[in-house]
Amino acid sequence: MAGIGSILAPLYSFYNTLFQPLLVMGPYVSLGFFSVVLAGLFSVIYWWLLDIERADEIKDKLNDYQDKMKEARENDEHDKASDHLKKTLQLNQKFMMLNMKPMIATMVFVGLFFPWLGATYAPTIQMNQTDNATYQGQLNYAGQDTLITAQNTSSGIQVSSEGSTAGIKGEIQAFNMQWQVINFNTVDVDTHDANLKLNAETTVLTSIGRWSTELAWILHPHSHATDLHLQENSRRPVKNSLIPLFLSYTSQFPSSGSS
Repeated sequence: MAGIGSILAPLYSFYNTLFQPLLVMGPYVSLGFFSVVLAGLFSVIYWWLLDIERADEIKDKLNDYQDKMKEARENDEHDKASDHLKKTLQLNQKFMMLNMKPMIATMVFVGLFFPWLGATYAPTIQMNQTDNATYQGQLNYAGQDTLITAQNTSSGIQVSSEGSTAGIKGEIQAFNMQWQVINFNTVDVDTHDANLKLNAETTVLTSIGRWSTELAWILHPHSHATDLHLQENSRRPVKNSLIPLFLSYTSQFPSSGSS
């Protein structure tokens, strides 16, 4: 993952410059903007690249065969049920191939943009040891840097920034925003001595969950798998929330900032 961060580092600088006026407005505004834009962009990609008529045709056949398979099972007609299942699997394979082109195009945008979102709103700061109990690094946000200090005290790790101090799970102040201290770990590498994980503190961060289902919904808005999910949940629509998705997805990418 560090290799990905290094490759995308020039893009990070470009994004920071491009979105700097938006980022300084805080995570609520900027995350909301990115959520709406990305959801709209993904929808346009699928509208443009997916053969919707063919997809609807396959979906109708899938529904028909599933109804027949259910009826055959209720009547203990196992041979018919197996035959309908086989045809259903074949149609599912065709549907997957039909979705391949828009899925690849979508993942290109995910790969180029989401790591920056993770490095921006859930950064992992590379810290260098300055004495026996003190580590320092730079938090980069919107193209600006601020000093972050971590001290190993008798009461545990204490992280300081811009006059604020907090322990693990506490909050510090930086760039007129609250940042939650997630964890601090020493590492045995040549480039730095420790990693400090922060999260931009917003109420949406507490709603992280079910991101894999939401990713399927975003990448396959017309997919049969999505329809089945809706049916299993009494046909209630799946809430499309990009904010928990990209924060959980991109938290695996390291921040490009280091001291």
